[in-house]
Amino acid sequence: MRLAVVGTGLIGASAGLAARRAGIASVAGWDEDREALEVAAERGAVEPAESLAETLREADVALVAVPVAALPAVVERVLDHAPAACTVTDAGSTKAAVCTAAGSDSRFIGGHPICGAETRGPGRASAELFEGATWFLTPLAATEPERYRSVHSLVASLGARPVAIDPSAHDRLVAVTSHLPHAIANVLLNQAGSTRVDGHDPLAAAGGSLRDMTRIAGANPRIWVDIFLDNRAALGAALG
Repeated sequence: MRLAVVGTGLIGASAGLAARRAGIASVAGWDEDREALEVAAERGAVEPAESLAETLREADVALVAVPVAALPAVVERVLDHAPAACTVTDAGSTKAAVCTAAGSDSRFIGGHPICGAETRGPGRASAELFEGATWFLTPLAATEPERYRSVHSLVASLGARPVAIDPSAHDRLVAVTSHLPHAIANVLLNQAGSTRVDGHDPLAAAGGSLRDMTRIAGANPRIWVDIFLDNRAALGAALG
């Protein structure tokens, strides 16, 4: 298999490292952020390409790992440049918008690895990031079975557990299990950090409970704002 990684942040670079570990010899990479691409290449995660078209030229599978706000447009560009035999998937935290952008193109299968870290960037990438993690896949009616098998095989080779789910069901599920917990953690931390109780700083006096509940607070706010906005309907339903 020849893999193309579009977006070489934490997830993309980790996928490249995991693919190398799994014996996938050809892992091409491209990123508009040239610094991120250089770091990913230095880590051995990808072979850097000069353009998106070059990255995709001989790929069997392309993994798009860019922020949610940019994801639909980048997936459309990848589908425009990818050869007919190349199957395209992604690693975005929401699925409805990107699946809509891909339309009825049978080459696209949405994906979302349920993993991550408080840190970000290719410098923090790890080949073990996906070990034992659920990796949702969102095939549609137009999806060709052979293409689904290709992405399923790739995900399993990276150490994750592929699980098929409807795109809208995915977004409702992660609203409850991921997005809402992140929002609550940030609200709780901001509240505790902005008050004093008879002169005492709640954060300085906090025990394990607050630390456990707010561990994920503050994780890359730019990305999380986009996720909340993109999945606001499901989040609203989760909040009743």
